[in-house]
Amino acid sequence: MEEENRYCPNCNGLISGRSDKRFCSDSCRTMYNNRIYRERREEVARIDRILKKNHAIIEKLYAMGERRISFVALFGMGFNFDYMTSLRENPDTGSSFIIGCYDYSYIIGNDGTVVIDRKRTTLL
Repeated sequence: MEEENRYCPNCNGLISGRSDKRFCSDSCRTMYNNRIYRERREEVARIDRILKKNHAIIEKLYAMGERRISFVALFGMGFNFDYMTSLRENPDTGSSFIIGCYDYSYIIGNDGTVVIDRKRTTLL
């Protein structure tokens, strides 16, 4: 019976020994898992920076009394519409969504305006 060669996912070195062995050494296993963990952590940190920037923009507008702003103007301020912390159907219209960014929410209207509001929480 011919055995198929197996290679380490970290260094591409030939793996010898048990058939269920995934790495050529403990150091390769550690380096591989640390790299995977670091990449995941960096992705979460990148998304968190985007959400924090979005929050700061909305918070500043809200503090200035701006409740309506054009989509283009908000985008021009650096707001990234690809990321949000919550999304739910608007009970008033049923056809639009209320998008959340931590303790603020906004609705994107059909006319290209964004309406900003603070989230109100109710305790049960």
